[in-house]
Amino acid sequence: MINGFIYTSFNPVQITNSLLINDGKIEIIGDNDKVLDHAKKENIEILDLKNKYYVIPGFIDAHMHIDELGEYINGIDLRDVKSINELCEAIKNKKEKFKNWIYGHGWDQEKFLEKRWPNHYDIDACTKNRPAIFSRVDLHSALINENAIKFLYSFDKEVYGIEKLPNDEASGIIKETAFDEIRKLMRENRDIEEQKELIELAQDELISKGITSVGFMSVDEKSLSAILELRSENKLKIRISAYLNSDIMHKSKQIKNDDLFQIKGIKLFSDGSLGSRTAYLSYPYEDDPQNRGFIAMEKEQLLENCLRAKDLNLKTAIHAIGDAALDNVIDVYKKCGKGNRIEHASIIRENQLNELAKVNPIIVVQPHFIISDFWVINRLGVKRAKWVYPFKSLINHGLEIAFSTDAPVEPIDPFLTIDAALNRGSNQNIELSKYTMHESLTIQEAYIAYTQKSAVAIDREDLGSIKIGKKGDLAILDKDPIKDYLNNRVVMTIIDGNIVYQSK
Repeated sequence: MINGFIYTSFNPVQITNSLLINDGKIEIIGDNDKVLDHAKKENIEILDLKNKYYVIPGFIDAHMHIDELGEYINGIDLRDVKSINELCEAIKNKKEKFKNWIYGHGWDQEKFLEKRWPNHYDIDACTKNRPAIFSRVDLHSALINENAIKFLYSFDKEVYGIEKLPNDEASGIIKETAFDEIRKLMRENRDIEEQKELIELAQDELISKGITSVGFMSVDEKSLSAILELRSENKLKIRISAYLNSDIMHKSKQIKNDDLFQIKGIKLFSDGSLGSRTAYLSYPYEDDPQNRGFIAMEKEQLLENCLRAKDLNLKTAIHAIGDAALDNVIDVYKKCGKGNRIEHASIIRENQLNELAKVNPIIVVQPHFIISDFWVINRLGVKRAKWVYPFKSLINHGLEIAFSTDAPVEPIDPFLTIDAALNRGSNQNIELSKYTMHESLTIQEAYIAYTQKSAVAIDREDLGSIKIGKKGDLAILDKDPIKDYLNNRVVMTIIDGNIVYQSK
């Protein structure tokens, strides 16, 4: 690669003009003549960027769900639905494409003209004859139709999260445990070939955005089997660090890691989400005074799983959105050891920052939550809203933060994530920005979080920067990533020195 603007460092900013990748690793940096000479001797293809394009390390999305991203791409897109009637119309227009369950993702009742949660009566006429599930944008709640409600009564145990109408009938809104159980039922009806197709859809979308590696969270048995089959068929393109559901962590001993797919840890849940009012708070919700949220897993069980994972040489990643949930995770990691992850850490009280520094986890955050959770002040009030996503405070306390999208919860476009980290919605009139602009990051800090720090988060120290000996994973952009990030476009994605995506 010659005649490019190649970012070898973001802090301080350092740019060179050439590099050579040999056998998947970066071998030469910054010497055009040496690159040309070596490439000729080794018969390595030369890519001339003609002083037009910019090169950065491939983006690393440290926390996302490849299988659910594939479902989102294949399913009914409900992100921009503005009313319950519009919701029904969107479903009706696309329902015929599905073989078994009808599914879609992305609605948010906070955007609805009706200003209420939908129920199954709102969609039964739109979905007739087949079960249907439509996940809320946060992936902690869903709307199901009457056909799917029948499955609720097949559970052999009482589960949390079946919302009721005033007459005690199931409303069709399911949260947390009930959502997970229904989603499992839907996936049981899907064959392995369909699961593989969804994962391939997702990886193609990811590499088109310059994302070369991901932390795939909450991997279940079906997705694990699908990925292993894709690997054996040489159809995996993107690097995956997998974090398994705890009930299959033992399978890590049976599976050999390679350069593209590695099992790195397990994923646990401490609480739910703010959007569904299931995040576990120290004090009640401002807009639901009788509710403090949901404890997904008690401290004792979190610790037990963390210690089991440690025995298997696996990291633990624990979801904690509410500040009370974060208290529980801090206590667990004091006993389980350092080097683990906290996912989201959406609300952090000031007195928790020093406690976090003692435990020293890597914090994997989703800056675009700031945009999607535009209603957060209603949930928390102004005082607690000031505690939401304190990125700069975390860094100032010596903690490492990595970036991710939790896709399909947020758009996978890295430049939207970077914009949210820099501007915190101030350029979109998000009210939270009035109280939290002091937590904004610099653009250099944002790129570091999306590359070097995300490499740490997914436990791949061989990734995340353009240095000799690192993997040849790159994103080539049409504009300067520092001066013009928001209007930027990925023109090429390279993994292991191979072009895996090229724009038309």
